[in-house]
Amino acid sequence: MVLNRTQVVDGACAMLDEQGLGGLSMRRLAQDLGVKPGALYYHVASKQDLLVEIAGRILEGRPISTVDARRAAHDIRDALLRVRDGAEVVSFALAFRPDALPGFRELHGLFAARHRSREAGWAARTLVRYVLGFVAEEQNYAELVGTTILDDVPARAEETDDAFRFGVEALVRGLDAVAEQEDT
Repeated sequence: MVLNRTQVVDGACAMLDEQGLGGLSMRRLAQDLGVKPGALYYHVASKQDLLVEIAGRILEGRPISTVDARRAAHDIRDALLRVRDGAEVVSFALAFRPDALPGFRELHGLFAARHRSREAGWAARTLVRYVLGFVAEEQNYAELVGTTILDDVPARAEETDDAFRFGVEALVRGLDAVAEQEDT
């Protein structure tokens, strides 16, 4: 079998969806693709680089608004929730290679009109960190329900959506208030 980078990333995405991040290993991926583990490293330098590729795929599935911070937060959440452990993968990728993810570089612009350049970057990262943490908790809860460690609470989904909207609104208003203080 002739292997290419797309097949490696596709296989890793399928494994992530099936096993979660804890079940994603290079050895198992190689086995699933019918190659020796060393063959994978011809296409990706490391598991960390593979996770950055997966994170890029997660975010490519949903365009992130570059004109409205609130919409951007919802777009990111939607993209992350579509993939098992999506928040954990993207969080890792941001720590490992922060400039590698599509859509995230442009978030700075959402705050550039109201904040100085450095603070605009901080504001964008604050918004992203809120979304990542919120979604990580949602995904951990879903995993606990899926393994029957916890019983599902049907009203939780609606309450979770409301709580997310509330948090985004509070965060954006707070960032706007900080910008007003910077101007004085």
